[in-house]
Amino acid sequence: MKRILVLCCLLLGWSALAQTSREELLSHMELTAGNYANYPLPTGHLTPAPKGYEPFYISHYGRHGSRYMTGDKQYRRLTKQLDSALKLGILTEYGKDVRHRVMLAATDARGRAGKLTEQGARQHRAIAKRMYGNYTSLLAEPLTVRAMSSTSGRVMRSMENFCAELKELNPSLEITMSATEAEQGIVKPNKTIPVPESETDGALYKKLKKFKHKMLSGEPQMKALFTDPEKAEDFIDKYEFADDLYHMASDMYCLPELKLDFTDLFGEDGMIDGFRAYNASWCLWEGLMPGARQSYLRIYPLLKNVVDEADSVITTGGRGVRLRFGHDSVVLPFAFVLGFTEAIGATDDMENLHTQFSIFRLIPMGANIQLIFYRKPKSKDVLVKFLMNENETAIPISTDVYPYYHWSDVKKFYKNKLHEANIGLE
Repeated sequence: MKRILVLCCLLLGWSALAQTSREELLSHMELTAGNYANYPLPTGHLTPAPKGYEPFYISHYGRHGSRYMTGDKQYRRLTKQLDSALKLGILTEYGKDVRHRVMLAATDARGRAGKLTEQGARQHRAIAKRMYGNYTSLLAEPLTVRAMSSTSGRVMRSMENFCAELKELNPSLEITMSATEAEQGIVKPNKTIPVPESETDGALYKKLKKFKHKMLSGEPQMKALFTDPEKAEDFIDKYEFADDLYHMASDMYCLPELKLDFTDLFGEDGMIDGFRAYNASWCLWEGLMPGARQSYLRIYPLLKNVVDEADSVITTGGRGVRLRFGHDSVVLPFAFVLGFTEAIGATDDMENLHTQFSIFRLIPMGANIQLIFYRKPKSKDVLVKFLMNENETAIPISTDVYPYYHWSDVKKFYKNKLHEANIGLE
């Protein structure tokens, strides 16, 4: 009964913490960049382990750090459109200023699509440094650290920066890094996993399209940039135009050295609306919205890998660190599959989804999930703590030592998930 009571109280408390208010967004406008938001500093509060328990194993999955947009189509489209408007003489003075800024951003981004920025490298070094500081009793030893990543350049560079920081802090660490094709089914969504169709998925996508066109209508931008908005519509799709500008405005948070800002094109309400559009998009894309196609099933091989490798370390009495690096398209559904409070409880009410589900809490640049394992001498009991972006979080099973959970309970919970999904543990 005590465990059940603890679970209920914690889930109620964390549910309240996961809510997002307009006031929070207004006081931290960078959060409106959603999955482009910079990695936020963790709270710094970590609950000490129960007496006698010491960390012996860390299992991690992290998204790459801040990056350039993954393609240059937005820049090419925007520059072409603004150049055409300039030739036609329908750019306002404000429009000319925006065009100049777009040209500066486009020039800087040329040939750098998807590449890790210097800020992205710094983010991973900082996360590694905090990991070392939080678990020095483990990481100061001559330990084996195994790291693997997707074959994306920005992800491999993130892994390299993370591992380089750990090596500088403890030169005795034996670190191996890999990015092989054989590992891609673990660090990326495994497309060999069959995902059943959903009868309501199509309707949800139609609803999402309507919602996104409402949130990013393009009307304010067209009126502000062009003296003749109707003429501009001959060669500009209003929604696409606003969508391109929102992505560019968001990506500038990844490139502070450019000192370019496009949020004035949207204002506070417009940036919040852009966030709401993509908050709903990610929730649907990853199958977290009720009625959506369950694409998160493709993350189950990662869950299996995490459980298997943890069990191996526990069984052999070993110590170590396992690092995995990839993408937001894994961190978000993985948090859901793990049952993190921040990732569950979504709704198909897209207008209000952001008040209870927020991607900036889950997949900012550099987002990561950490499982920290503890044991004490002469005891078979193993505890595990879950961190979402280095902050303690809850999963939907009972515990008498929150934020720590008994691994025996956790393993059973995840094995059942794998069994129900027909992806069994060997």
